[in-house]
Amino acid sequence: MDTATLPAGAPATPLDLSRIAQDLQIRKAQVEAVVQLLDEGNTVPFITRYRKERTGGLNEDVIRRVQHRVGQLRHLAERKQTILKSIDAQGRLTDDLRAAILAAEMPKRLEDLYLPYKPKKRSLATDAREKGLEPLALAVWTRDPAVANLAEVLPGMVNPEKQLNTVEDVLTGVGHILAELIAETADVRGAVRHVLWDTGRLTSTKSESLPEGKGLEYKDYFQFTEPIRHVPPHRVLAMNRGEKENALKVKLEFDGDLVRRVAVDNLPLADHPHAPMLYPVVEDALTRLLLPSLEREVRRELTERAQDHAIVVFARNLRSLLLQPPLRGKRVLAVDPGFRTGCKLAALDETGHLLEDAVIFPHPPQKRAADAKNRLEQLIRRHQTSVIAIGNGTAAGRRRSSSPG
Repeated sequence: MDTATLPAGAPATPLDLSRIAQDLQIRKAQVEAVVQLLDEGNTVPFITRYRKERTGGLNEDVIRRVQHRVGQLRHLAERKQTILKSIDAQGRLTDDLRAAILAAEMPKRLEDLYLPYKPKKRSLATDAREKGLEPLALAVWTRDPAVANLAEVLPGMVNPEKQLNTVEDVLTGVGHILAELIAETADVRGAVRHVLWDTGRLTSTKSESLPEGKGLEYKDYFQFTEPIRHVPPHRVLAMNRGEKENALKVKLEFDGDLVRRVAVDNLPLADHPHAPMLYPVVEDALTRLLLPSLEREVRRELTERAQDHAIVVFARNLRSLLLQPPLRGKRVLAVDPGFRTGCKLAALDETGHLLEDAVIFPHPPQKRAADAKNRLEQLIRRHQTSVIAIGNGTAAGRRRSSSPG
């Protein structure tokens, strides 16, 4: 029984449905019909079998793809509203931010925009804010003339009661706040993410703690590297298992110089009066915050893709197993009985391959019983089928298997 349903929420816009229709190479009216049927609570198998006239004969695979795509669009729309409400409740929602959130077409872009306003765990930046250093950090970042001469400003921020004992302590706290700001800048995250996917390589080495003679099932990965865009799913899963069993040390390698260049290119550092102070902060933001976060994201996405692929392979193998000929050495005539849409016939050879198919209409409203009898007899004689298998369609009555004699 199919239990998949579309997420609740406002329906996708016509433009969204047009994009789905274009991508799937079907008509927009077909997409609209599928969405309406799903919203009415119909399951995919029911729509596929009994609502062909409304969907234009779409098969189950296409209907599920429409269901998935519309579900994604609705989930994205709901997430946008949740994020807008959260930021608005904080009193930090600007017109530009609202427009950027509403224009986001991908979940990753949306979450990158939300990250600076998302509730966080305690961090070095949190400690620095509690010491009252955020106004100074933002003034430095925005080139406020009031802090043009940091040598004069910083001594006034020293406060032993807040564990700001020296000017260096003040600068360190400011750097932690700015590092978090940089690591959470959506454009920086997006640019660095692209570099990781374009240049990243998944590498594995033998774990230093692995006892001699152990973990030999992973010996092919003791010195292994491959671009993440090309590494096949089974290798991702094998390396994950080896890492979990402490047989392998797995990491992501990438072009670090390019990462730094694209990060700086997406920050307002050109001619910045405090550039000598900010470039080390950028390095800290990348190495301590941004890169570890994106590396985990890439590893997680590789794993999810590999798991999805494994499920597809398993389903394909199971399908082949279930579709094996039920009767060795017998030709079978399969019947799927129906009233309005007729009884579908399929003649199969000894190995289960299709020989011929047809549709007959022995029941109301057509009542072409004589034609149906003749067509049935022709198929049996032409292909010498020795077994008739009747499915449990709407016109099945008592389901049975018999020999035609």
